Amino acid sequence: MIEFKCRHCGKFLKLPQSYAGKTTECPGCLRPVPVPGAPPPKAPTHAPRSSTPEMHLCVDCGRSVPTSQIMEHTGQFVCYDCYHARKPIVLKPRKKRKKGRKRKIALWLLLLAAVGVGLWALWACL
Repeated sequence: MIEFKCRHCGKFLKLPQSYAGKTTECPGCLRPVPVPGAPPPKAPTHAPRSSTPEMHLCVDCGRSVPTSQIMEHTGQFVCYDCYHARKPIVLKPRKKRKKGRKRKIALWLLLLAAVGVGLWALWACL
């Protein structure tokens, strides 16, 4: 349903979708009013075939290459010629982290808490 107001008298109108893009008569002021919206699109019976292949731009060389001669590399389209000319990526080994650091911090906190409890007990006895 299409809902709109008459531009002349302000009456609220409701019409079926089939009236979209046409002109109708307002029942309030009897003037012609254009119905908003485009007419419903007609569905094609079959998709048209194009004789030209789908093309993509190569990220490296900028050429327009057919889809059959291109590959997707890390989310970017690269032609086979540029992809084979790329230098291989060398992965560097990661540095190993010291596992004992967290343990040392936990031991220091435990020692600090024990000293605090000991001092509080000593103070409470006095």
